[in-house]
Amino acid sequence: MRLSSKIALNTIIHTAGKFGASAIGLLVVAILARYLGVEGYGQYTTVFSFLFFFAVLSDLGLYVVVVNELKRSRFGEEKFLNNIFTLRLVSATVMMVLACGLVWFFPYASIVRKGVLIAAVSIWLSLLDQIMVAFFQNRAEMKRVALAEMVSKVVVLILTMAAIYLKMNLMIVLAVVVVGALVNTGINFCYLMKLTPIRLEADRETWKEIFHLAWPVAVTSIFSLIYFKADTLLLSLLPVSHFYALNNSEAVGIYGAPYKILEVLIAWPAIFMGLVSPILSRKWAEKDEAGFKRVFGRALSGLLIIICPMIAGAMILARPLIVLIAGTEFVRSAVILQILIWATGIIFVSHLTTYALIALGKQKKMIGYYVAAAILAVVGYVIFIPRYAYFAAAAITVAVELFMLITTAILLRRSVAVGVEWKIFGKALAATVAMSAALLILPAMNVLLLGVVGAVVYVTVLFLLKGVDGEMVREMMGRRTSSNFQFPNKSQIQNPK
Repeated sequence: MRLSSKIALNTIIHTAGKFGASAIGLLVVAILARYLGVEGYGQYTTVFSFLFFFAVLSDLGLYVVVVNELKRSRFGEEKFLNNIFTLRLVSATVMMVLACGLVWFFPYASIVRKGVLIAAVSIWLSLLDQIMVAFFQNRAEMKRVALAEMVSKVVVLILTMAAIYLKMNLMIVLAVVVVGALVNTGINFCYLMKLTPIRLEADRETWKEIFHLAWPVAVTSIFSLIYFKADTLLLSLLPVSHFYALNNSEAVGIYGAPYKILEVLIAWPAIFMGLVSPILSRKWAEKDEAGFKRVFGRALSGLLIIICPMIAGAMILARPLIVLIAGTEFVRSAVILQILIWATGIIFVSHLTTYALIALGKQKKMIGYYVAAAILAVVGYVIFIPRYAYFAAAAITVAVELFMLITTAILLRRSVAVGVEWKIFGKALAATVAMSAALLILPAMNVLLLGVVGAVVYVTVLFLLKGVDGEMVREMMGRRTSSNFQFPNKSQIQNPK
């Protein structure tokens, strides 16, 4: 199969698999939210929010290094992968053990502390799995990854339903998550061993090279973590007004339901950019600035075509959507969803600007802005969460994400004169207006049916306006990529135009 066709097929398979797995994941959330209630779901969310900090600390930027550097490493693909996998094993183990020890010094309920001990195993497995997924993504071999994720989600769904039927507590629910992570990682590991047997290896020079490549990404990841996840963590720790919630767990539960929707949605641009990023890197390494700008423009247009109806649809259907997903007990979460959906759209675009800067080798220039964003976010959370609870957390999240989008866009424009294809953006807005009008005038009906109708109206109007042309589709699906594609070597990446 030609590489261009392979990229297209993997894009479709990975996206379909991810959305299928996300749909099952949302179903699990719907079941758990109803079973655990606002407070119980808040405790569930707090467990993973706490562990998420340690997961990012253990990442060390290794995922991005595997995606971008594996095929062009001077140490060879197999040795480079073995060393990165070993490094991830060490960092994940150390950080998860540290998390399990430190949680006892936080003012959490006993059930949350014990839950961290169980859930840490699932995060540890997921961290190892991430390196394998990066390898498959680098190889454009995503069929098994999509299958593994789907199988694991189905297992989690079945076991979750069994746990609820048997009236099990939060500890068993978290153990189900561990089983799902074990299934997912196990399938990917077996497939990886068929392609390139993994062995533990700690070569000093290789690790030095890995750290040299990864540290800018690691630093930015840590600070992006602070402003992206500190909201939920501080919401679980700071005193909140009883006008909004009875206790911290309830506040986290109200915030956590729409936040889960955000996390599901932002998985898509991560997949998208994992496929676009190597193309951007190659264009810049080949000193093809026009090609870089063209790919960036097409990618941005594709994202905007998705963002416009996503935001409008969530603003109109927030209340019935939250009730469908989490139940009537979470109806207060609808307003939070209407706020966070703006952060989601901003994150879609900032993924593109950030990965474009990485392709240009400008990672280090982003560090100062990530530090500033983290500081501003934490200060804002500490000042306003006690007074306005989850409303403050959501609003500050939007503000900080917008700050990062603006700064990364400015940095990118200083190197390459990229821009928006305003005609396509205008057509997307026109189609969004038509969709919104249809949703507002339609009689009350099932929110899923409304979503389908809205999507049909949007796609139809966009098609009639010729908002998506064949050239854009071919560009984003990789059909311009030659069949004798070669990754640029290390010197080309370090010395771009």
